[in-house]
Amino acid sequence: MPLVKIDNVELEVPAGTTVLEAAKQANIEIPHYCYHPGLKIVASCRMCLVKIEGMPKLVPSCSTRIMEARPDRKVDGKYDMVVHYQVPEVKEAQESVLEFLLLHHPVDCPECDQAGECFLQDYTYRYGKDHSRFEFHKRVPPRKDLGPNMLLVSTRCILCSRCVRFTDEVTGTGELVVKNRGYRSEIDMFPETSLNNKLSMCTADICPVGALVTKDFLFKPRNWRYKKVRSVCPGCSVGCNMTIEYMEEDNSIYRIKPVYNAEVNQWWMCDDGRLLYHVYKKLKRLEKPLMRRDGELKRVNWRRAYRHLFERFQSFKPEEIAAVGSGYATNEENFMLQKLFRDGLKCANVAIDDRFPSEEDVVYPRFIIKGEKLPNYRGASDMLQPASTFSQLLKEIDAGKIKALYWLDGSPQFVLTEEEIQVLKKLDFLVVQHIAHTPVTEMAHIVFPGASAYEKTGSFTNYQGRVQRIQRALLPPGAAKSDFEIFQEMLDLLDIATYLNLQEVFSEISETRSAYAGLSWEQMGELGANTAVGEEAAVSSSSSS
Repeated sequence: MPLVKIDNVELEVPAGTTVLEAAKQANIEIPHYCYHPGLKIVASCRMCLVKIEGMPKLVPSCSTRIMEARPDRKVDGKYDMVVHYQVPEVKEAQESVLEFLLLHHPVDCPECDQAGECFLQDYTYRYGKDHSRFEFHKRVPPRKDLGPNMLLVSTRCILCSRCVRFTDEVTGTGELVVKNRGYRSEIDMFPETSLNNKLSMCTADICPVGALVTKDFLFKPRNWRYKKVRSVCPGCSVGCNMTIEYMEEDNSIYRIKPVYNAEVNQWWMCDDGRLLYHVYKKLKRLEKPLMRRDGELKRVNWRRAYRHLFERFQSFKPEEIAAVGSGYATNEENFMLQKLFRDGLKCANVAIDDRFPSEEDVVYPRFIIKGEKLPNYRGASDMLQPASTFSQLLKEIDAGKIKALYWLDGSPQFVLTEEEIQVLKKLDFLVVQHIAHTPVTEMAHIVFPGASAYEKTGSFTNYQGRVQRIQRALLPPGAAKSDFEIFQEMLDLLDIATYLNLQEVFSEISETRSAYAGLSWEQMGELGANTAVGEEAAVSSSSSS
């Protein structure tokens, strides 16, 4: 591999590595605007200029690649390339570039939604001049409403063209363009178009300044006020890695942004997944355990509800009882559910809920949004090893074969038809574990309030077979508990298993589910790990796309 020297730091890098990426490996910051590792290189902003021995002028580090030099051309007979960054020529170039970028830029940092995470703000402080020489009238292009989720504050734009390249290369929809020439250039849309693709909010992520802003994050508290936790999107079976930004003061989410994972979502995330927290926020949440007494659902304590549940289930034959697991629940929760019924109640009728929102996959050139609108259907199937589906159970309930049902739900959308609700009314005993009031919870005999994916910790398995950890950001409302805690208490009461934490459950999963053999909670880390069967699925999926 070529040996390169960057400001007295020696390192070996693969041939073809750009100087900018090599500097990152050496923990050297070279400022840049137009460069993004997920987009084609255009080298237009000139902010990343460096001096390379043997070259007559400064060159952009984002597009200059390191190659192995011929022996007679090695610098000092040793290095394939010697790069100078902390030198007066580079410093002068950085100051000049920043001065040009700030010619028409408004000084509106106090009201800009990007303040605190703006590259222009940071680089001006670190690399720019301490004063401006521009004393003329600033050009003020208009603000533009680009679509349902995006606004363009044109005065802040530095024309790095990241957003244009994103719509050309990642989504292939090509809504954005740089129009006009010279100092009149500005970002705009093609006539009669709108930035309404399902990845439109990614343009705000890659905008290095506050020009592209999401309507969802306008006029909210400053970003440094939020706590942040890394998790997995519960919007579909892709399992995009994301950061949840929330405040403990009001137990609310304020923003969701994607996190890089090369094996799952790269740098991107769909708009539906970002905005899904609003759907959960609007739900009429269950906040306490309920039990039907004198024909009405009334609040009870958890222990009394558990006791009544076990007493009623014991009055039925095992073949008359059924349990339904959910693709909205974690691997650990589904595993504990089947253990409770198979080992505790000796019930073999464990099914998976196949009644969930579904639509066609949305396929972009470099991203896919699955139509399977729940995060863990594959994992639930692996954990439950279901004997049937909820749809099949409905037929058995209608025929009078199943008389008692435990239904673990968690979906933010109610999908049952009126005919299916009427079938459930034929049950002698119905227990629903859910997050919100629905027509089914209103007719249940016991209702357990659970937690959403934003309110619990566990693991999901995406459609490729990749197991990833989710992390709790919010607290469940009222007396609600995570599904793990509910099953943990019931298993302990029946003296079937005592799990102190999720790691113990996952350890048993790796011992009893062949596809998860050898996996551990720690091994998953932040990026997740493939199941044994998932590796082939991931390869076939990547080759087809």
